[in-house]
Amino acid sequence: MKVILKDKREVVIDLYALTLGEVRSLLETKKKEHDGDAILGKAVGMTDKELASLPFPDYRKITRAFWECVRDPLKDEDDIKNSQSESIST
Repeated sequence: MKVILKDKREVVIDLYALTLGEVRSLLETKKKEHDGDAILGKAVGMTDKELASLPFPDYRKITRAFWECVRDPLKDEDDIKNSQSESIST
């Protein structure tokens, strides 16, 4: 999934950059915010410091899109497969 920031940068969320253990650790209630940002940053190609320096609305765009991807990690792949099968059948 792609997110466009206010400064027009495009951030791509890549769940393949994370392990299952890292995603599970984000669900721990005792997780420190800094640790969560490091994992989120790994998925978007940014450091935790870069994430912390973003304007709050841009940070929220990224986190919202990230959790949407986590809830349905195969959605983009399913969309690609569906569009490919539609183009083949026509």
